[in-house]
Amino acid sequence: MRVSMSRRGVLAGMISLTGAAGALVAGSVPAARASDSSSQLRKEDVRYQDQPKGNQRCSGCRNFVGPNACRVVTGSVNPNGWCLLYQAKSS
Repeated sequence: MRVSMSRRGVLAGMISLTGAAGALVAGSVPAARASDSSSQLRKEDVRYQDQPKGNQRCSGCRNFVGPNACRVVTGSVNPNGWCLLYQAKSS
């Protein structure tokens, strides 16, 4: 039996972890820093880039908040950028 998990589900579980438990799997998104009072992640933690990945771009992501913000990534983001947490907006 194959169990499918969404990136959002994995991220939510990882954010709830603290300390060394945040690094569960190599290459996964690390938990937010304990010193960060918000639940947002650093750009480097989600491999943010200022250019799109194929047809995937921040402006088409459900986490994007125009004109240049994100619900889960700290700081301003380029509407044409991309990160590991990209989730297409539902039509």
